[in-house]
Amino acid sequence: IRDSVRTLGEAGSLTAETEAYLLEHAVAIEPFSKDVLACLPSAQYVIPPEEIARRLDLRNGDAHVYSIDPPGCVDIDDALHLKNLGDGRFEVGVHIADVCHFVERNTPLDLESARRAETFYLVNTRANMVPELLSENLCSLHPHVDRLAFSVIMEMDDAANVISRNFVKTVIRSRGALSYAEAQARIDAADGTSDELTTNLKTLNRLARKLRQRRMDEGALELASSEVKFELEMGSDGRPDPRSLPTAMTLSTSDAAHSLIEEFMVLANCLVARRTAEAFPRQALLRLHPQPKLDDFASLQRALARHGIPFNAATAADLANSLKCASKPGDQSFN
Repeated sequence: IRDSVRTLGEAGSLTAETEAYLLEHAVAIEPFSKDVLACLPSAQYVIPPEEIARRLDLRNGDAHVYSIDPPGCVDIDDALHLKNLGDGRFEVGVHIADVCHFVERNTPLDLESARRAETFYLVNTRANMVPELLSENLCSLHPHVDRLAFSVIMEMDDAANVISRNFVKTVIRSRGALSYAEAQARIDAADGTSDELTTNLKTLNRLARKLRQRRMDEGALELASSEVKFELEMGSDGRPDPRSLPTAMTLSTSDAAHSLIEEFMVLANCLVARRTAEAFPRQALLRLHPQPKLDDFASLQRALARHGIPFNAATAADLANSLKCASKPGDQSFN
């Protein structure tokens, strides 16, 4: 017990309170051990020719890859490309950083990553699942550098139907890292005066809207609220200083650029899940959300009834439709 007790710092200080919060929730924040770091490749790692030969090489073709993330993102783990095939058909690629290439089974790096489970993001700090050399460098899909990826490449029609799909390990070289605002500006740009990237983003956005509408029509339930964003003081390196207290707070709302990324990530995950279930029917796991419990909504149902608004939560689709219809024209506070 004595070895597990230590002083974190002065109560009320940002550093001590943050560390206490993470420790309370069993989030690993200690530095990676020497054994874990010994599993990492060199910081000057270059993809070997024999590894490139085993993969689909998308670096020099007409599959122009771009990423869309929050401004200042350093761990870019997904990217997209779109290629117009003509006759109302498109090739869409969803590319995920192939971190597993660098994590050999049952090594200290593998076991420590499993223990940490995921990366935790706080306002002023983060607790990484894998060392920064991987998360922020070799596995981050930065533009203009060669990166290893695991890709879902789909052929789609103009109605966003998936005609065919392929799961393949790839080598990519992103053409650019766009912020959500930059992507949104291109989506909102006037038609007819667009460059190739803007045209592709507009097409991806049109397909994403159709994917989303289809999910909603099939009974998807979406419970979304505004995300709180904090601004920090800038450090001498031009990046937010993680030791500073927040200087401002804003509410960010989801726009078309956010939805575009979300829809294609959901689609890729669904395709991978179906393929996994086909290949490993006895091992594949399905995370299934239970149906809503009607008793949980009894008080809400009575309250809405007093305003003449019907409410039904028998299924997720019924709940989604009830929430969509629970409004009163001209009464913003109620809505």
